[in-house]
Amino acid sequence: MRLDESMIIDRPKFFSFIGALCGSIVLIAGLYFFVNRIVFLINASSYSAPVVSVSHESVSKGKGAVLAYVPTVRVTRSDGTTRDLKVDTSNTEPIYSIGQQMDVVCNSVGSCIENTLLAKWAASLASLLLSVAFFLPMAAWRLGLWPSNGTVNALHLQGDA
Repeated sequence: MRLDESMIIDRPKFFSFIGALCGSIVLIAGLYFFVNRIVFLINASSYSAPVVSVSHESVSKGKGAVLAYVPTVRVTRSDGTTRDLKVDTSNTEPIYSIGQQMDVVCNSVGSCIENTLLAKWAASLASLLLSVAFFLPMAAWRLGLWPSNGTVNALHLQGDA
């Protein structure tokens, strides 16, 4: 059986396609996280609330779960009512203490996150950076920096002969 050149896969083109496909999926997920966070923040208020309890519980991390400390804060709303809300944050070290003030953003449903740049935008930024990494092979191929199947795609200056 003779190997025909048309049967050889153009590696740069193939990896560019796979990278662009994965990058598109990750970019869509990042846009979902971004829009979800914007909707959360539009319907949320910022508080400086005291930590009223710290629970030691199992939280998901990666493929499994770990024991971590999760703070609960007491939020006093504008109408004077108070609610104890668990903050969507955790740490494996006991860094939270009862009475400690914590800046949080809580929505009307009762979800709270820390009022930090990382807590608000980490998922969106991580997926954006990951999608850019997936698009790099396509950019290299399209710019001629990654030649197709060993062909030299160098810029040659033409001089007078």
